[in-house]
Amino acid sequence: MKNNNKGIHAFNTIYIGGVIFATFKLIDYLQWTFQLVKKWELPAEPFFSKVSLVGADTTISIGAYLFFAIAYILAFALIFLGLYQLNNSTKLLLQEQIFRQEVSAAFKKAGHYFLGFAIGTLLIDIAFLAWAQTSSMFVELLSTELLVFFIMGYLMYFLSDVFKKGIHLQEENELTI
Repeated sequence: MKNNNKGIHAFNTIYIGGVIFATFKLIDYLQWTFQLVKKWELPAEPFFSKVSLVGADTTISIGAYLFFAIAYILAFALIFLGLYQLNNSTKLLLQEQIFRQEVSAAFKKAGHYFLGFAIGTLLIDIAFLAWAQTSSMFVELLSTELLVFFIMGYLMYFLSDVFKKGIHLQEENELTI
C-alpha cells in the first residue's frame, strides 16, 4: 500500500508561505527600527504597532519608540520559533513516527510560542497605548493577526493533546497484544 503524505506536503507548503510572510514582515519592522536609529527621528512610515497615533496630540520620545520597536521585534521572533517547532513535527510525521512524545511536545511548544506572540504583542500595545496616553480604544488592538495566533496557539495545544492520547492508546494496544 502506497503511503500518501499529501496533507503533510500541503502543510509544508503553508509552513514555507508562513516563513516567507513572517520574514518580509520582520524585515519591514527592522527597516523602520534601523531608520529610527540611523536618523534618530521618526521614519515617514507609521509605527508598526496597532496603536494609531495619527492625529493624536501626544509626543513620545525616540527612545520610547525604540524600546517598543525592539520589544515588538523580540515578540515577533516567537513566530519563527513556533514555525520551527511545527517543521520539526512534520519531519517526524514524514518519517512515520506519528505516536511519539516528540510530536506531541513539538505541537505544545509551537502553541506556547504562538500564544506568547499573541499575548506579548497585545501587552506591548497596551503598554504603548498607556505610554502615549492617547484616546485610542483598547478594542482597536484586537486585530485579525492577534486572533489568528490565539487560535493557532490553542489549536497546537489541541493537537498536542490528541497525539498524547494516541500515544496512550498505542501503548495500551501494545500491552494488550
